[in-house]
Amino acid sequence: MTSTEDGGPVRHTEDITESGHPWLRMTGRAVRSTVTYAAVLAAVFVSAVVGVGLPLVFFGLVAAVGFFALAWTYPKVALGLTLVIAAISGQIQAALGSVGGIADEAMIFGAAAIIVARRAIVERSLVWLPGSGWFAVFVFAGSLGAILYGTPVAISLQGATLLTKCIVFAVAVAQLHWRPADLHALARAGFGLAIVLIATGVVNLAIPGPWTGLFGGSAVQYYGGIPAIIGPFQQPAAYGRMATILASSILAYQLFVKSSWFGYLVALMLTGLALLTFRAKALVGLMVVTTGLVLRKGNVLVLAVAAAALPAALILLGPSIYVAVFGDLQLYYGAGQLSARSRLTAGGWQIASNYFPLGVGFGRYGSATAADYYSPEYTKLGFDGIYGIGSGPEMGKYLNDTQWPALLGETGWLGTVAFVIGALLALRILLIRVSPDEPAIVRWIRFSGVCWFTLIMLDSVAAPAFTSPPSYLFLFAASAIAASLRTDVRNGTLDFAPSAMPVNLGPPPITRRLSPAIPAGAFLRPNAALAATHPHEGTLQLQMKEAP
Repeated sequence: MTSTEDGGPVRHTEDITESGHPWLRMTGRAVRSTVTYAAVLAAVFVSAVVGVGLPLVFFGLVAAVGFFALAWTYPKVALGLTLVIAAISGQIQAALGSVGGIADEAMIFGAAAIIVARRAIVERSLVWLPGSGWFAVFVFAGSLGAILYGTPVAISLQGATLLTKCIVFAVAVAQLHWRPADLHALARAGFGLAIVLIATGVVNLAIPGPWTGLFGGSAVQYYGGIPAIIGPFQQPAAYGRMATILASSILAYQLFVKSSWFGYLVALMLTGLALLTFRAKALVGLMVVTTGLVLRKGNVLVLAVAAAALPAALILLGPSIYVAVFGDLQLYYGAGQLSARSRLTAGGWQIASNYFPLGVGFGRYGSATAADYYSPEYTKLGFDGIYGIGSGPEMGKYLNDTQWPALLGETGWLGTVAFVIGALLALRILLIRVSPDEPAIVRWIRFSGVCWFTLIMLDSVAAPAFTSPPSYLFLFAASAIAASLRTDVRNGTLDFAPSAMPVNLGPPPITRRLSPAIPAGAFLRPNAALAATHPHEGTLQLQMKEAP
């Protein structure tokens, strides 16, 4: 135990990161050695049992072992890889079939299990994701409904996995220690991804036919002779979701962290390409989050320009926006209540009433699982002969076209209300400062999280936004980071105080009061506790942390 000059203890506040904890470094080396031997043994075992005729099984086994080792040793890298795989899981499923379709879920639950276990073992503590108790009620409602109403275990497990994977990912994110440097790295990664989306969007615009033939899940969609952009995804809606999420984060970075003409240009290009998906949800989402960020910034000049331009914008764009938004609403929920979404929504209300308060159980209504196994509830509601929600070939293409009917039908009023409350609590933590002296980059992740939450919730009105790629993992991710930051600040392992300053070892008064063994990269900071107990002594406290 080191101490200050007057005998008081020195508080060490260095980051206990993945590579900084001695026990963790030792464990990491042991894990890597074990994984190496395990991979070799797995290769021998698979070769002996199934032979070389099943390379996919062999590859999957080795990849799983390697990924679990990565999740233990470098959990942030593992979660980043999971986020990328989840974003392109549609393309992976198209290439590999059903095996590729479960890749994202296997990685999410596998990484979460390893990361939660790692935190519990190493630090003997866990971080509570805001809303976790209500999310547990949501899972309980769907699970109990499946048990009571006889849903096969395999189907109910698939349905539960589908509807909870965004929550499970957030739980894993919350268990890691996040520092301002990590958030800057996230901002750089998001900027790089934005460049990729811009590049693929421009190429898609230039050669729509070949590009859609390579990546798309259907023929090119033209609007006024302009192709709807899909980028690296299968559908324009997916590109619109990802582009709006990245554009909002880049705009937030420009407004609250550091602005540059290039950053604004990237945000503007992403916005333009998102609008070229010709999706009303992208248009409405961009309008909402951009307005919110500009108003929150409160820049007088920007507000004055926006106020002056608003009347002209409404005159020029208002009619088109009205037609696009209300045309989609009519398509989704109008048409004399004959559209697929209208029927699914009405059916969700009916099932929630019939099976009050639990719903029919996971995997039985409105979800991809219910579509894959064609739930008997659809037959009871008379859907089996209706195009778009029927049971024949090409008849059920719209069965997974909404989100809230799935929650309402599978978890009932109890589960749906619990999910809403949990989601609002996750949003609430983003609206509160992590600490009074939080840096701009922390403010950025909070405001970005609010934008992500808003965009995904808007998208959920007419898409399975909580479960489908590419953006569902963003729903609660920022809330999880904020929860981790708040926990570390509360525990004293993270301090944003600007009073930390490099120790100047030159002047004699400093060098005489401090031990000569103090390293040159140490920090001094005020110690309120020391000042209270020793009012006549110096109140500087040593923090063992390298100078920036």
